[in-house]
Amino acid sequence: MENVVEIHSRLNDKLVLKVTPGHFSSDRFHVNYYIDMSSLKTRQSDAKMVAEVMASQYVKKVKVENDKLSHFANVSALAELTANKKPIDTIICMDGCEVIGAYLVDELMKGGFPCNTKHKSFYVIAPEFDNTGQMVVRNNVKNMIKGRNVLVVLASAMSGHTITKAIGTILAYGGKVTGLSVIFANVDKVDGYPVYGVFTHEDLPNFKLSLPDECEYCKAGKKLTAVVNSYGYESL
Repeated sequence: MENVVEIHSRLNDKLVLKVTPGHFSSDRFHVNYYIDMSSLKTRQSDAKMVAEVMASQYVKKVKVENDKLSHFANVSALAELTANKKPIDTIICMDGCEVIGAYLVDELMKGGFPCNTKHKSFYVIAPEFDNTGQMVVRNNVKNMIKGRNVLVVLASAMSGHTITKAIGTILAYGGKVTGLSVIFANVDKVDGYPVYGVFTHEDLPNFKLSLPDECEYCKAGKKLTAVVNSYGYESL
């Protein structure tokens, strides 16, 4: 695609979001930008940095002012830090964010984030969807959601519709939603849960999301550039 614009994250200048202006159709909406998150999800160095930013939104690192601080004082400080944190047991990775999810586990562990599983180890799973877009939970992964504290990682939160479905499934299977982390967040909250974005609508303030019959480009007779989703695009 031509006319690609690069946007640097305010949380880490090395992270770049590539966006292309135009007239695009997603599964439910028309948008005026194609947001390319391919390298952020799949390139090892980028995925690691994305995970670091996501973790920083949940974890406050323990800063030791005195290098001579005893081991016991360090442990005490860490315990105090994590005491008020909601634990995370399972990370559900959607939109091809599994690499980010794996690195996110490492970052949460470095930060001493609590995990309530018996083995004190996080689950990282990629959900299955049926032909209606509903998340499917098979018997072999039910125990990774039921009674677990679940963090959802996605490429984007445009309208919150997909996240609402994910939240409903997690709650229906007895899980608890601990957090929602995305690469690009066009919304701040979904169903009362805050959405944490590496990039937000403030980074792309003129981003527009419209229903097809309300799209100003369609009304003006402007042809669609491509069909897009979180995995990529197909030119028309």
